[in-house]
Amino acid sequence: LMRSLKEKNFKEVRKWVALNIDNDPVQLYRNLYDNASTYVSPRSIPQLVVTLADYQYKSAFVADQEINLVACLTELMVECEFI
Repeated sequence: LMRSLKEKNFKEVRKWVALNIDNDPVQLYRNLYDNASTYVSPRSIPQLVVTLADYQYKSAFVADQEINLVACLTELMVECEFI
């Protein structure tokens, strides 16, 4: 997933989400948060945290978790600088 985000490969990110959507969304967001410093430049961490918080909140209300997670990852892909 992280390689696909770094390469801005939307198709592969979508494929990953489809294969992993059965996982707990809260845990997915938490894993992204916990491992952020490994994959994202330090100056992008604040943006990552704000984006994750926003989409984690939205996940409690959305009808389709897959669309919400793809939207979150797409925003991270565009807004964050990966290392």
